[in-house]
Amino acid sequence: MKNLTDAEQKFLNHDWVNDKKWKLYLSNLYPFPSMHNIEKYKKKYFQKNIDQNLDINTNFENKENEQKQDFSNFYSNNNNFYNYNVKIPMITLLYCTFILCTSVLYFILLSLNLSFYKKMGTPMSLSYFIAFLSLLFMDYKTQKRNFSLVQLFSSEKGQYFSYSLILFFMKDAVLIFLPIFFTLLINSYLIYKQIRLSLSLVIQRNYYVNKVVSYLDKTILNIYMMRANIEIYNLLFIIICLFLKRASLLNLIIYLHFFKLKYSSTDSYFHACYAKNGGFSLFQQLLKLQEKITNRKHFHTAICINL
Repeated sequence: MKNLTDAEQKFLNHDWVNDKKWKLYLSNLYPFPSMHNIEKYKKKYFQKNIDQNLDINTNFENKENEQKQDFSNFYSNNNNFYNYNVKIPMITLLYCTFILCTSVLYFILLSLNLSFYKKMGTPMSLSYFIAFLSLLFMDYKTQKRNFSLVQLFSSEKGQYFSYSLILFFMKDAVLIFLPIFFTLLINSYLIYKQIRLSLSLVIQRNYYVNKVVSYLDKTILNIYMMRANIEIYNLLFIIICLFLKRASLLNLIIYLHFFKLKYSSTDSYFHACYAKNGGFSLFQQLLKLQEKITNRKHFHTAICINL
């Protein structure tokens, strides 16, 4: 790789996650760029607003493309994937597919307000918890040499693993299930794309399987965008449920924790939707409220100890 100029080095080291002007710039783009074009817009923004010396035609050969990693958010090294037995992702794919199909039935029961959904609530919540635990295990199997527990649980799968805890407290809200449903759908799609050639020809040539995969090929970016929008609206939804006594303060605290993880991630779709919905001030106020509640608990604990 050629020697980097000062502008290129600054570009590589730039903190895109906390750059609010970049998020605003991204949210004002129409139509919204695909994940494959994000890098181009980053260079244009950087050249215009930070360092004019950056050549937007520069190719960073060894640079990890963060947005492509979001899109193909399965494994960062395809060679590692094939180094271990394909049975693990195959079993995980079958399990995730079963959960997705069962979820559709569960959503129908919820929308029709049939009482049977009450018996399915806890098993469904537990199923998602196990599904994301298995996805984390798959990541662990491919990252044994560079394994980091912190990095693993701060990844997208780790974020939704923590999100799955909310499902145990709010089992009757489709809106709460949708983000994790879409994430499981995305990961199942990506697993299938990775192991497709290892599957039997019957599955590879199946008309319905190919139809679903073809549809996801065309709409996967829209699913990312839809998921991000729902995640923003769910914050307001939980606050409303809190006033209606359909949710507890614990639900809000868990969701705020998830929200902070998403905010510190490189999910451009989430940041764009967040900026468009004017969420910065609301989120900051809720964080202050969470800190006050936490400090108050510590204060009461200290008093009890002194007594």
